[in-house]
Amino acid sequence: MNSVNHNKLLKSIPCVQISHVTKRFGEDLVLKEVNLDLNYGQVYGIVGNNGSGKTVLMKCICGFLPATTGTIHVSGKQIGKDTDFPESLGVIIETPGFLTQYTGMKNLEILANMQRLISKADIRLILRKVGLDPDMKKPVGKYSLGMRQRLGIA
Repeated sequence: MNSVNHNKLLKSIPCVQISHVTKRFGEDLVLKEVNLDLNYGQVYGIVGNNGSGKTVLMKCICGFLPATTGTIHVSGKQIGKDTDFPESLGVIIETPGFLTQYTGMKNLEILANMQRLISKADIRLILRKVGLDPDMKKPVGKYSLGMRQRLGIA
C-alpha cells in the first residue's frame, strides 16, 4: 500500500472512540451520553461555554478522571481497563507546565530523554515548525502565553 492510500485509510479509522460517556460529580451531571469518534490524522476542536464539560471530557480521555458510565478507547485500548494513560497521547489542558528556569529547548530535551524517542535535531526542527527559535536563550518563565502554548504543542 502506498503512503497516500495508507494516510487516507488512517484518516477513516478512529483514534479516539467515546461511547455513551456520562460523568457525574455527586448529583451534578457534567457529561451526558457523549458519543464521538476522532480519526487519525485529523484536527478537532471542542467548543462550548464555560462549565460545559470540555475539560472534564479531555481529562476522561487522558485517564485523569474515570467516566461514571460508558467507555473511552484510545488507539484501541480502553481507558481505565487496558491502560490508565494512553502512551501515544499528548495533551495540553489549561496551562502547559514547564520548568520555567530553563529554555524551551532544554525543557523538550528533558522530556525527550524520559522516553528516548527523538533526537536534539528533531527537537530543533519541531521548535521551528511551531515558530520558536531553538537557540533562544530566554527561559520559559519569560515567554509570552502564546510562546508557552506553542512550546506545549511542540
